[in-house]
Amino acid sequence: MSVLDYFKPVTTWTAEQVRSFISDKEDGTYKLLDVRQPEEYERGHLPGAILIPVGELDERVSELDRESLTIVYCAAGMRSRAAASILMRAGFEEVYSMSGGINAWNGAVADGFPETGIAWFSAAHSGEELTALAWALEDGTETFYRTMAEKGGDPEAAELFRKLVKAEEGHKEMLSVLQRRLSSEGENIDFPSVLKGYPPEKIMEGGMKVKDAVAWAEGKGVKEVVELAISLETSSYDRYQTLQRRVEYEASVQLFKSLAAEEKNHLKLLTDLFEKRL
Repeated sequence: MSVLDYFKPVTTWTAEQVRSFISDKEDGTYKLLDVRQPEEYERGHLPGAILIPVGELDERVSELDRESLTIVYCAAGMRSRAAASILMRAGFEEVYSMSGGINAWNGAVADGFPETGIAWFSAAHSGEELTALAWALEDGTETFYRTMAEKGGDPEAAELFRKLVKAEEGHKEMLSVLQRRLSSEGENIDFPSVLKGYPPEKIMEGGMKVKDAVAWAEGKGVKEVVELAISLETSSYDRYQTLQRRVEYEASVQLFKSLAAEEKNHLKLLTDLFEKRL
């Protein structure tokens, strides 16, 4: 078993596929969901698109029709993939993320974003496995944030990434304590070897390899890197929300609830910085 078997894919459509699809369909037979920020939406959006920023989606999902085919887009396809995962987990029957986002819709060429197409936990794994996987993803994200902080360039962004590094360190420690409680091996637990098929390279949300994300970020501006971070934190928040409902051990429920709240706060901090750089 590979660690990637813990995830399920989010289906993506190219801008051309979306354009072709909506050209043949009547209004009301599908929904376009824009998960960017209001300022981005006001600058231009697809006709008829509903605006719900990705950071608000979990709280406003009831505004959408679960039975309607839904196409989600953002600026470059990063936030929309995380948003599509939230909708899939919420029971939406047919969801597509538009790769390349509105940039591709407007004719821009994709810039090599490390697309994995994999964004959420599959069902039916033990509490130990899910806790271990959460630790592994926190570890990979910590490495990515540390690398971004060390790049320098933008002092405000570097400071925020350093803050997020400390947060990820804290999350790993809390998950380690929980895992020792859950495991029969007690203090001898070894992360992340609990996971069968764990790859030698570190991974982040969706099975994205940290080295691929770092390579992609080379030469990118703060706005692009922060947009990726927003997609990571959105997926992380959604993960902990889901894990609360999947486990029965009360200590696990409370820990995942606490971690979800922290990820939600990180998402707000990153969104605030992103808006400043628009």
